[in-house]
Amino acid sequence: MPRMTNPIDEELAATLEARKELGPGHDDHLIAGFLERIDSEIERRVDERLARRSPRQPLGKEELGVAIPLVVVAGIFAGVTGVVAIAVALTVIFLVLTVSRR
Repeated sequence: MPRMTNPIDEELAATLEARKELGPGHDDHLIAGFLERIDSEIERRVDERLARRSPRQPLGKEELGVAIPLVVVAGIFAGVTGVVAIAVALTVIFLVLTVSRR
C-alpha cells in the first residue's frame, strides 16, 4: 500500500481495511465513525485557520483618548486652525489604523 500523508486519506484507508476485516454488516458503524473523524479534522483545520487570522477590532478607548489632549492643546496654542489641523491629522491616522487592521 502506498504511503499516505493526508489524515483524511489515512482515515479512509483504515475504514476500508476495517470493512474488509469485519464485513459489510458493520458498514453503518464504520461510516458513522469515519464521518465523525472527518468532521473533527475539518473543525481542527477551521480552528487553525481562524487562529492564524488577526482579530478585527474597532479602535479602542486608548486610541481615541489621545485625541482629547491634542485637541485641547491645539485649541489653546493655535485656535480654530490648530483644532482643524489636529482633527484632519487624527482622521487620517484613525483611517489608516482601521484599514491596516483588516
